[in-house]
Amino acid sequence: MELHLGTIIFTIVNFLILLFVLYKLLYNPLTKAMDARKKSIQDSLDAADLAQKEADETKAGLHELIAKAHVESDNLLVAAKKSGELLRGDILAKAEEEANNIVEKAKKEITFQKDAAVVEIKKEIAELAVEIAAKMLREQMDQETQKKLVDKYLKEVGHIQ
Repeated sequence: MELHLGTIIFTIVNFLILLFVLYKLLYNPLTKAMDARKKSIQDSLDAADLAQKEADETKAGLHELIAKAHVESDNLLVAAKKSGELLRGDILAKAEEEANNIVEKAKKEITFQKDAAVVEIKKEIAELAVEIAAKMLREQMDQETQKKLVDKYLKEVGHIQ
């Protein structure tokens, strides 16, 4: 096998032309495609980082909202308990006031009934006194009998009161 100088030079020139053509035809489009792919991958990574940051912020915000909701629910429970206690106190106060009103009405009714009974007794005593006086006049009692009868009447009246 023999190598000729002309064939070697011709092969080297053909190779260099092929490299030049490939460089002009493929290198720029391939470089542009690789740069576009690199930019696309970088954009995707940036978008993923941004999405991760937003997710972290959202998660932190949700944790904060949950904490606030717990605090607010605790506050609502405390307020509800206070309200219940106030309502209970109001109901007890109204019940006590109503009971006092009933007792007061009962006392007034008792006083009224007592006064009515006293008036009735006085009326009966007056009628008895009139009857006694009428009997005394009818029988024309002597002074000793009249005194006994009046004493007896006064004892009865004193005993009734």
